[in-house]
Amino acid sequence: MIDDCAIAPSPGHPAPSGIYVHLPFCRSRCDYCAFVVSTDSSVAGAYADALDREMGLLAPQARGFAFDSLYLGGGTPSLTPAPDLTRLLDGLRRRFAVLPCAEVTLEANPEDVTPRTARAWSAAGVNRVSVGVQSFEDRELSAVGRRHDGAAAQRALETLAGVGLSVSGDLILGLPDQSASSFGASLLRLCASGTGHISVYLLEAEKSKTIEDDRRLHPSRYLSDDAQAEAWLEMGETLAREGFRHYEISNWALPGREARHNMKYWRRTPTLGLGVSAHELWDGRRRSNVSALTRYVDELSTGRRPLAADHPVGAEDEARERIVLGLRLSEGVPAAEIEDRIEISRDPTLAEDYASWIEEGLLEEAARRVRFTERGFLLSNEILCRFV
Repeated sequence: MIDDCAIAPSPGHPAPSGIYVHLPFCRSRCDYCAFVVSTDSSVAGAYADALDREMGLLAPQARGFAFDSLYLGGGTPSLTPAPDLTRLLDGLRRRFAVLPCAEVTLEANPEDVTPRTARAWSAAGVNRVSVGVQSFEDRELSAVGRRHDGAAAQRALETLAGVGLSVSGDLILGLPDQSASSFGASLLRLCASGTGHISVYLLEAEKSKTIEDDRRLHPSRYLSDDAQAEAWLEMGETLAREGFRHYEISNWALPGREARHNMKYWRRTPTLGLGVSAHELWDGRRRSNVSALTRYVDELSTGRRPLAADHPVGAEDEARERIVLGLRLSEGVPAAEIEDRIEISRDPTLAEDYASWIEEGLLEEAARRVRFTERGFLLSNEILCRFV
């Protein structure tokens, strides 16, 4: 459990920020993956040097800011050798004001978790591990090219908990060969593992040509949209019975175990992003790095930050973001913000649609705040895009 070290924000004392670091290397690419990854580990040393240079470029911008979350995402950060991981985290702490009780998250695949690696991560300063379980059913895992089986996932969760690390587990709903009952069994098994945080994602077939083609050719391997919706609603009931609170579209947590770093994204707290394809919100601007690994390394070798995008967030952009990101959270957003957005919207049907979403029970208002219902979360993408 991570001690609460939040600093109350004030005009001269901003809320603590976060840092995301993208570690893109994987042994192989899973069929459903749409992230920027590389299976060429020969450039890992050059990439580590580039990250170090990027830290040096960003550190002056971060003076006066405290950081209470570090997130190592990928890719497969758990492939990073322990000495390199220690070097990375030490470099972040040396250049940025990282609070002693910061949440430090490492994404891991189950096959990388051993008692030795778990102890090494803890020694390096990692205190939270997000495990890509995806399923406990071997057939479902092999169908999308996962390298672990259900037994390995179980061992990984037990090992991490055994060394005192806070654990989050991911599952995917809609995998090939998955049934509603097999998904429910995986969910119950994850709940029983002792993890305090669970993320569940719907398989996005359109983001993977392999999956998209297979679903078109073999539709019987996949749950229908209606079956997925039913499984999703049943999942919410199961997790509520197990003591988990649905605090964001795809995330459930036991009390006090919410992902501190990810909450910064949804509440628009400034965060820095380091590494290939990393995104950030900082100093009133949204920036993203290039997605080409070679270009990322080459540009930093010349002392330039390899930005692909850099634009200011104006008042109208901020208002849209506050709704689109805020509605992802179960706490919702002030009703006045949505009313203001409808008033200035160029969409003549938005007011009528908003009223129908309330009437149909997709959105609900209480104490002048608007939030999605459980059914509404299922259609959140269609609704949120209307406020963009």
